[in-house]
Amino acid sequence: MDARLTGLAMCLAFALSACAGGMWHQGQQGTEHPLAGQIYRIADGIQVSKPALVADASAADFVLIDERHDNPLHHRLQARLVAALEAQSEGPRAVAFEMIPTWRQLEIVEYLAADGEPAGLGEAIAWEASGWPAWTWYQPIAEAALASDAQIVAADLGVAEKRAAFAQGAQAFRSSFVQRTGLGEPWPAPMMVSLQDELRAAHCDQVSGRVVIGMMRVQRARDAMMADRLAATSGRGGGVLIAGNGHIRKDRGVPWYLARLRPGARSVSIGLLEVRDEVLEPPADLPYDYVWFTPRVDDRGEPCDVHDAELRRLLQAG
Repeated sequence: MDARLTGLAMCLAFALSACAGGMWHQGQQGTEHPLAGQIYRIADGIQVSKPALVADASAADFVLIDERHDNPLHHRLQARLVAALEAQSEGPRAVAFEMIPTWRQLEIVEYLAADGEPAGLGEAIAWEASGWPAWTWYQPIAEAALASDAQIVAADLGVAEKRAAFAQGAQAFRSSFVQRTGLGEPWPAPMMVSLQDELRAAHCDQVSGRVVIGMMRVQRARDAMMADRLAATSGRGGGVLIAGNGHIRKDRGVPWYLARLRPGARSVSIGLLEVRDEVLEPPADLPYDYVWFTPRVDDRGEPCDVHDAELRRLLQAG
């Protein structure tokens, strides 16, 4: 990898411990919130430093970093974390993206093998048509990975697979995949109810029970696929997953499936959570290893718009 990208990775890694003060973005609220910029270890509620977070995460096999998809600060923090993790790893860590369906993997490999620049990777995989925020937000994450010769991993289901999962659940997938990930295992009732409640809330409680069941099947299948791709592509250096907060939670997200795919491996989940005016102390029951509180996006609009657009796409015939 060229010297420019290597230099970028080192710059990002060294900047991690000093970056928070000047990172707040115009158009964000909560920059003066008492929790903004603070990092807490959930196990004991202790506030930790950025270097301490990186040191602990660097010792894990898998590091899962979440995001609020439309918060640009989250993507900048993800890039800095990836750079720091790669700098401290004994070998390149594969970096998997929720945003890229697995069938795009060959396009990624061929583009990068032809010495394609990270800036053009989005166009190579038709990112603009995917419905995610602009590739320029995610490009620094890819640059941080590629600077260490890490593999970029496409980790999500495609639209057709999501539709099949919605209708059929685990039966839509190969038995070998279902067995090795544990996708077909029944969950305890509290886990099922918790996921269903989360999905209903994401759609403002305006979806039927049948639709909630279908969405739950899709969520489970997506988490299983992300875990499967992460486990399969992570070598000596381990792996990193970039995904939304529902996917990295330890109780029923990707870590649940990683525990079945790689028994004994350690996962660290880092939640990047926007501050809320009514929450002035870090909650003690969050399903992550660490939470990093950030300002929130201003003028976001209707909270259900993105979820409802995805649901409409999922339910379209053909």
